Amino acid sequence: MKALPRLPVSVLTLALAALSLPFLSCGRGKTAGIKAEIPDTYAENGLYSYARENGGSYRAALVLYGDLSAALEAGEREEPDFALSIVFPEMLRYSRARNVLEQLATRMAYGISPSFTGCTIGHFQMNVAFAETIERYVSLSASLKARYPGIDFGGASKRIGDRLRRVGRINRTDGETEYLYAFIDICTSKFSLGDLPDEERLVLLATAYNAGMSRSREELELVSALNSYPSGLNSPSSRWNYAAIALEFYQGRKQTEGPAQ
Repeated sequence: MKALPRLPVSVLTLALAALSLPFLSCGRGKTAGIKAEIPDTYAENGLYSYARENGGSYRAALVLYGDLSAALEAGEREEPDFALSIVFPEMLRYSRARNVLEQLATRMAYGISPSFTGCTIGHFQMNVAFAETIERYVSLSASLKARYPGIDFGGASKRIGDRLRRVGRINRTDGETEYLYAFIDICTSKFSLGDLPDEERLVLLATAYNAGMSRSREELELVSALNSYPSGLNSPSSRWNYAAIALEFYQGRKQTEGPAQ
């Protein structure tokens, strides 16, 4: 196993401080009135089960969704509900205060070491390793390069200026949106999802976003049934299913009246 680069104490301290911060926007425990917004029947490992115990996080994510949806519509992005549903579990994790520290820690550490994968930052909780992977796929496709001209590093540029710009891109709404839509196009092609109904496609895309796009479609189908939220597979605290959260949010958006409206 390759040894990790040694980082200055100040960088490590800042990174650890960021990781140890509570989710300031994520209230723990039930929020008054939240039960009235939740349907009577729901999956025990999905969004509304999570919302009953994390009402503050749920409400904050709905506000964030409204802001991001308006931004995507203003940018004439296709199917904003579908795209944002894929990453809604990440929006439940998002904290502005925590993000400031994690973005700063990533800039410092990644600026020193090109091999640093970085904290997850931005509304969609991307890291620089994910961004590099998307860039490599885009660089190999003429159609993707034309569709996503803002993704132009090819995943290979390790110059410090480009590394810092990469961090900035995934921490801005326009930049993270570009990477998200490129991810959707890449995975739709890679896993042959184009002919699937929207809900089935959403489940596999959300699973790939959470579990990694290097897996096969068969692996994604297996992993999609496992609880991995919020602490990953094999964690006793992961009582919820990432794809089920994304799917229930999407279904709520498609109803004329519902908790996510």
